[in-house]
Amino acid sequence: MSEFTVSELSKILKEHKRWCDTDGDEGEKTDLSDANLIGAYLSYTDLSRANLSGADLSGACLSEADLRGACLSEANLIEADLSGADLRGADLSDTDLSGADLNETDLSNANLRSANLMRVRGLTIEQLSSVETLCDAELSSERIKQVRKKYPHLLGERGLEEKKLSKSKIITKRSPYKTLSVSQVQSMPNVSIRKETGWGFYGHSTTNHDYNPKAIRGDKVVVDSATGLMWHQSGSDEYMKWNKAKEWIEDLNSEEGYAGYQDWRLPTVDEAASLLESGKKNGNQFIDPAFSKNQRWICTGDKFEFEDGTEVAWHVHFLNGHVGRFYISSYVRPVRSVK
Repeated sequence: MSEFTVSELSKILKEHKRWCDTDGDEGEKTDLSDANLIGAYLSYTDLSRANLSGADLSGACLSEADLRGACLSEANLIEADLSGADLRGADLSDTDLSGADLNETDLSNANLRSANLMRVRGLTIEQLSSVETLCDAELSSERIKQVRKKYPHLLGERGLEEKKLSKSKIITKRSPYKTLSVSQVQSMPNVSIRKETGWGFYGHSTTNHDYNPKAIRGDKVVVDSATGLMWHQSGSDEYMKWNKAKEWIEDLNSEEGYAGYQDWRLPTVDEAASLLESGKKNGNQFIDPAFSKNQRWICTGDKFEFEDGTEVAWHVHFLNGHVGRFYISSYVRPVRSVK
């Protein structure tokens, strides 16, 4: 196992930071594989994309360290302080994290396959929901029960959520798109209208939702057991015209798709309106905090046709709880039906 003096380690880390800052043009990427770093003080250190596989970091202080995309496979992190560290996309497969402090550690898309997570401190179920996988990881029996109940796919049990949905009572939402008049939209089921307008209504859904946020293959989704729908947790970063929204969905479904699925689509106005809450629950928006609040209004696949034949999409606005037909660009929040 390689050993380094304090000055040698400092020089290696400086070269790595230069490598990161210049996108690989200068400096040298850190290779500390199989290094003896027992008790090392690496707090706030930039180790993004570094190779630390097999390194002994037991008792090391890595609080607030940048370890994005780092390889820590088979490393020893027993009793290490990783509080506040950024481990997004890191490879922690076969890593021993027993007794480590993971308070407020970002584990988004981290690979924890076969990792030892016994006796870890500060780890929450919310942190685990964002990891890439927990297959074959060592967890306490209580923690395994929690994960199996909410995020079975992380344990390699992908079929359980859909089996649960097939047995539960589902409020079916219409899926084929239609050309709808204002009166038809105002007559949709499972909504409470507080004010009708000439182009739609202000109101909220009366559905008793059962939202389950999770990450599948690193992609965030929200499964609603009440409606049998799986939603993209966020959606498009920018608003766009209706035709562009359809192209955006096509791109989402290309190659491996999103969360492993390639049947994403624009929601119907019924489905989109089902997201409206009776009060502001997500900042200043009428939508559950399980969803991103960046998509302030979304378009649907349903349309309204004027007398001259002009067509516009029906939209749902989370800022004011409004459902209406407009000539506006909009954000996209895809949905799919869970079979």
